[in-house]
Amino acid sequence: VTGILHREYNAAKAMEAAAVEELKGMRRFMGVMDTMITVAPLFGIFGTVLGIISSFEMLGSAGIENPLAVTSGIAQALITTAAGLAIAILTIFPYNFFNNKIENALMTMETYATQLEVLNDKHRQSLNRREEAPPA
Repeated sequence: VTGILHREYNAAKAMEAAAVEELKGMRRFMGVMDTMITVAPLFGIFGTVLGIISSFEMLGSAGIENPLAVTSGIAQALITTAAGLAIAILTIFPYNFFNNKIENALMTMETYATQLEVLNDKHRQSLNRREEAPPA
Protein backbone atom coordinates (compact mmCIF):
# COMPACT_ATOMS: atom_id res chain seq x y z
CA VAL A 1 0.00 0.00 0.00
CA THR A 2 2.84 2.39 0.85
CA GLY A 3 4.39 1.95 -2.59
CA ILE A 4 1.09 2.80 -4.27
CA LEU A 5 0.52 5.81 -2.05
CA HIS A 6 4.04 7.11 -2.72
CA ARG A 7 4.43 6.54 -6.47
CA GLU A 8 6.26 9.82 -6.86
CA TYR A 9 9.19 8.50 -4.79
CA ASN A 10 11.88 6.16 -5.96
CA ALA A 11 12.10 2.64 -4.50
CA ALA A 12 14.43 3.71 -1.67
CA LYS A 13 12.07 6.47 -0.52
CA ALA A 14 9.06 4.13 -0.75
CA MET A 15 10.85 1.50 1.38
CA GLU A 16 11.83 4.15 3.90
CA ALA A 17 8.24 5.40 4.12
CA ALA A 18 6.98 1.84 4.61
CA ALA A 19 9.59 1.20 7.33
CA VAL A 20 8.62 4.39 9.17
CA GLU A 21 4.95 3.36 9.15
CA GLU A 22 5.79 -0.14 10.36
CA LEU A 23 8.01 1.16 13.17
CA LYS A 24 5.28 3.57 14.30
CA GLY A 25 2.97 0.63 14.84
CA MET A 26 5.64 -1.39 16.61
CA ARG A 27 6.47 1.48 19.00
CA ARG A 28 2.81 2.23 19.69
CA PHE A 29 2.75 1.29 23.41
CA MET A 30 6.43 1.67 24.24
CA GLY A 31 5.86 5.16 25.64
CA VAL A 32 3.22 3.85 28.03
CA MET A 33 5.55 1.18 29.38
CA ASP A 34 8.42 3.67 29.65
CA THR A 35 6.19 6.02 31.63
CA MET A 36 5.09 3.19 33.94
CA ILE A 37 8.72 2.27 34.61
CA THR A 38 9.53 5.88 35.46
CA VAL A 39 6.42 6.93 37.37
CA ALA A 40 5.62 3.81 39.44
CA PRO A 41 8.63 4.15 41.77
CA LEU A 42 7.84 7.86 42.16
CA PHE A 43 4.30 6.99 43.27
CA GLY A 44 5.84 4.47 45.65
CA ILE A 45 8.08 7.13 47.15
CA PHE A 46 5.10 9.50 47.37
CA GLY A 47 3.17 6.82 49.29
CA THR A 48 6.19 6.30 51.52
CA VAL A 49 6.29 9.99 52.39
CA LEU A 50 2.54 9.99 53.13
CA GLY A 51 2.91 6.89 55.30
CA ILE A 52 5.77 8.40 57.29
CA ILE A 53 3.81 11.64 57.73
CA SER A 54 0.86 9.59 58.98
CA SER A 55 3.13 7.73 61.40
CA PHE A 56 4.49 10.97 62.85
CA GLU A 57 0.98 12.40 63.17
CA MET A 58 -0.11 9.28 65.07
CA LEU A 59 3.03 9.43 67.18
CA GLY A 60 2.24 13.04 68.03
CA SER A 61 -1.38 12.38 68.93
CA ALA A 62 -1.21 8.88 70.47
CA GLY A 63 2.27 9.10 71.91
CA ILE A 64 4.67 6.22 72.27
CA GLU A 65 2.18 4.35 74.48
CA ASN A 66 0.29 3.12 71.37
CA PRO A 67 2.85 1.68 68.92
CA LEU A 68 0.11 0.03 66.81
CA ALA A 69 -1.08 3.43 65.62
CA VAL A 70 2.42 4.27 64.39
CA THR A 71 3.03 0.95 62.66
CA SER A 72 0.04 1.33 60.33
CA GLY A 73 1.66 4.38 58.71
CA ILE A 74 4.97 2.56 58.40
CA ALA A 75 3.18 -0.41 56.84
CA GLN A 76 1.51 1.93 54.35
CA ALA A 77 4.92 3.39 53.51
CA LEU A 78 6.45 -0.03 52.90
CA ILE A 79 3.48 -1.31 50.87
CA THR A 80 3.45 1.67 48.50
CA THR A 81 7.21 1.47 48.00
CA ALA A 82 7.00 -2.25 47.28
CA ALA A 83 4.07 -1.75 44.89
CA GLY A 84 5.85 1.00 42.96
CA LEU A 85 9.02 -1.05 42.65
CA ALA A 86 7.08 -4.18 41.66
CA ILE A 87 5.28 -2.34 38.86
CA ALA A 88 8.53 -0.87 37.54
CA ILE A 89 10.43 -4.16 37.77
CA LEU A 90 7.65 -6.20 36.15
CA THR A 91 7.26 -3.64 33.35
CA ILE A 92 10.94 -3.33 32.48
CA PHE A 93 11.17 -6.95 31.29
CA PRO A 94 8.52 -6.70 28.53
CA TYR A 95 9.76 -3.18 27.71
CA ASN A 96 13.29 -4.44 27.07
CA PHE A 97 11.96 -7.51 25.22
CA PHE A 98 9.83 -5.44 22.84
CA ASN A 99 12.50 -2.77 22.46
CA ASN A 100 14.95 -5.50 21.41
CA LYS A 101 12.38 -6.91 18.95
CA ILE A 102 11.90 -3.45 17.42
CA GLU A 103 15.66 -2.90 17.05
CA ASN A 104 16.07 -6.33 15.42
CA ALA A 105 13.19 -5.60 13.05
CA LEU A 106 14.75 -2.26 12.15
CA MET A 107 18.11 -3.89 11.38
CA THR A 108 16.38 -6.57 9.29
CA MET A 109 14.43 -3.94 7.34
CA GLU A 110 17.62 -1.95 6.71
CA THR A 111 19.46 -5.08 5.54
CA TYR A 112 16.71 -6.12 3.13
CA ALA A 113 16.24 -2.57 1.86
CA THR A 114 19.97 -2.27 1.15
CA GLN A 115 20.01 -5.63 -0.63
CA LEU A 116 16.98 -4.63 -2.69
CA GLU A 117 18.61 -1.31 -3.63
CA VAL A 118 21.80 -3.10 -4.72
CA LEU A 119 19.80 -5.55 -6.86
CA ASN A 120 17.80 -2.69 -8.35
CA ASP A 121 21.01 -0.77 -9.21
CA LYS A 122 22.54 -3.87 -10.82
CA HIS A 123 19.38 -4.42 -12.85
CA ARG A 124 19.38 -0.79 -14.04
CA GLN A 125 23.06 -1.03 -14.97
CA SER A 126 22.44 -4.16 -17.03
CA LEU A 127 19.51 -2.47 -18.78
CA ASN A 128 21.66 0.58 -19.53
CA ARG A 129 24.42 -1.63 -20.95
CA ARG A 130 21.92 -3.35 -23.26
CA GLU A 131 20.62 -0.02 -24.49
CA GLU A 132 24.13 1.34 -25.06
CA ALA A 133 25.44 -1.77 -26.81
CA PRO A 134 25.61 -1.40 -30.59
CA PRO A 135 23.31 -3.72 -32.49
CA ALA A 136 25.07 -6.77 -33.83
